[in-house]
Amino acid sequence: MKTFVAAVVAAALASSGCSRREDRNYRRCLRLRVGMTREELLKFMGPPDSVQPFVEGKTPDYLRGRTAYEWNNPPEMPSPDHVSVLDAADQVESIRCAGAVIDSSLPPQPDAPAAASTSAARAR
Repeated sequence: MKTFVAAVVAAALASSGCSRREDRNYRRCLRLRVGMTREELLKFMGPPDSVQPFVEGKTPDYLRGRTAYEWNNPPEMPSPDHVSVLDAADQVESIRCAGAVIDSSLPPQPDAPAAASTSAARAR
């Protein structure tokens, strides 16, 4: 019976066109944060399905100075995952996961300890 149920589930997933990569893309997109570096973004998400750098006269003006990356989602999702990276800062500026805007940013980094207090701690 378990084999039959597993076969039915596998057939349903195959017929729906849902791939593991597309499902993973959406789950990972929800964990992205504004302020990540381009390198962190691409390492976390993997290779994008499309890349759209700004090209004068060919790209929408709102992408000026930005590169847009897209990852496909399962067919039942309303749209792909879309991430814009501000080229000058090399950081994620905006995130849309299947149409939902993600505006959470990275938590602030703790201040580096002062050199004097670090030296004093080592002397003890």
